[in-house]
Parts: sequence; C-alpha cells; structure tokens
Amino acid sequence: MRQRIGQLMALGLMAVLFMGMPSLAAEDPIPGLERERDASPRRAAARHDLAEAYYLRARAALDDQRYPEYEQDLGRALDEWIVALRLEPESPRPHTWMGIVAIYQGDIDRALRSFANARRLAPRDWVNYTNIAETMIYRGRLDSAEKFLRRGEDLRADPAIVELNMSLLNWRAGRLDDAQYHFEEAYHLDPEVVKTWNEAPISSPLRTFDDLTRYCCGSPSCGPYMGEACEASELEVAERIVPAEVARQELVLEMERRRKLREIYGKRRDLGVEIEEDPREKERAVEIEVERDQDQE
Repeated sequence: MRQRIGQLMALGLMAVLFMGMPSLAAEDPIPGLERERDASPRRAAARHDLAEAYYLRARAALDDQRYPEYEQDLGRALDEWIVALRLEPESPRPHTWMGIVAIYQGDIDRALRSFANARRLAPRDWVNYTNIAETMIYRGRLDSAEKFLRRGEDLRADPAIVELNMSLLNWRAGRLDDAQYHFEEAYHLDPEVVKTWNEAPISSPLRTFDDLTRYCCGSPSCGPYMGEACEASELEVAERIVPAEVARQELVLEMERRRKLREIYGKRRDLGVEIEEDPREKERAVEIEVERDQDQE
C-alpha cells in the first residue's frame, strides 16, 4: 500500500508499492482508530485508516497461525474498505490495499485488476504504475513491467522505488550483476524503502542484494512468484500454506467483496472500475486489459 503503499507492494508494494500507518510493534492503534471512525462514521479516510490497521493485524495473526483472528480481522478490513468506497467511490486507496491483500493471498489476477482500478481512478499517480510494474514482474512480463516503470518515472516516481523494482526485474531475468547494482542504487537513495514488505515490517533490515533475495524467497508474498529466480540463487521458496477451512473463508470473503463492489460501481460505470463476476474463474488475460488501457492514454 506513508504513500509507500502503492509504492512497493512487495517491493513496489513495499509500493505503495506500496500513508502514515502506525507500527503494530508499538501500542495497538486500533482502539483509537475505532473511536475516530465512530466519531466520524461518514469520513472515508477514517474508515480506510482503520481498515489498514485491521489488515496489518490480520497479517500478523496469519504469520503466527492464529487463524480465527486472521479471518476476523481480514473480514473487518474488507468491510471498512467497502464502506470507504461507498462514501468515496472515486478513491483509489482501497483498491490499492485490496491488491496488496490479493498478492499476499497468491492471486495475481485479482491483484493486477485492483491496481488497474486504482490507476483508472488516479491516472496521474505514479504509485499505481509501479504497483502494476511489480505485478507484471511476478507474472514474468518483464517488457510490460519496464514500460509501466518508465511511465511512473514520467510521473516523477520515487527513484528509490523504481530502482528496487528494476532490481527485482533484473533478478527475474537472470541478470544478477544488474540486479545487485539497482538494489545498491535504491539503498543509497533511500534505505527506508527496504524496511517493509507488502506493507508489513521486516524484522531484519535489508542492506544487501543477498538480503533481498533471501527475504523474498522466504516470504509467501514474494517467493512463490519468483521461483525460478530463487532456484537460480540456490534459495528455497516459502510456499503459502493455509488450512482448507481458512482458504474457504478467504473465498467467501472475496465473493462478498466482489458482490458489494458491483453494487457500488454498477451505479458508477463512468469511473471505469472493473469487477470480476466470480473469483473461481480460471486463467484470464487481465494483463492484456491493463496494457490496452495504458496504450490508450
């Protein structure tokens, strides 16, 4: 998802991307954010801030295998994002975060569509281009990824975030020397960009390209998408494994999310937001739609 949210998305999702999200290592911000929401229930930003906090707490619960807490807070986060969009359908911010959720759940199609929707709503915001670029890297569409990164640069993207994405791109392409060079450039420009991954704090700072590769391959928000690169680096990939009941509940929440989004955007077709009909659909050419939209700008 600090506007680093769209900036790094896992890197570029460390884009976002990736807004001033309080650290969960400190005092729990949720009670205060709930009071702010209750005091101003029609303020979309209050809803969104609370949704972010719920999701980050859900992530922590998932990493600790506290599955009931994960399901509960994930549902709360999605509910708050939906309310935020009912209040402000033109806001790209919830779409960016819903893309981050999808990346962590292993659904590249859904992530790409969410980031594309954010871009349609804010076509001059560079964060949306770096997010799409990183998703294209995960798909192996490296030429498209570079195209979106260059468009982000035209819109004055954070150079450190562009360099991080270029490091990821070159690593995926097998150009390790170039990948290391771009990581060192990113770190030199701004060491802060490697302190989070997919908007979750990193316990040990990433100071070198080797740190990056080890962390990525060991993280379910990156490693499964970079399998060949991890294998070439002789690193084991951490797969995302959750109990069947948790996966089923994620699907239930996703179907409800899409139903509610269709209610919102069915009345606002002028905004161009696209929602899939059924999350159980198989292979889709989503990246073709995104590239088509880019070419038509």
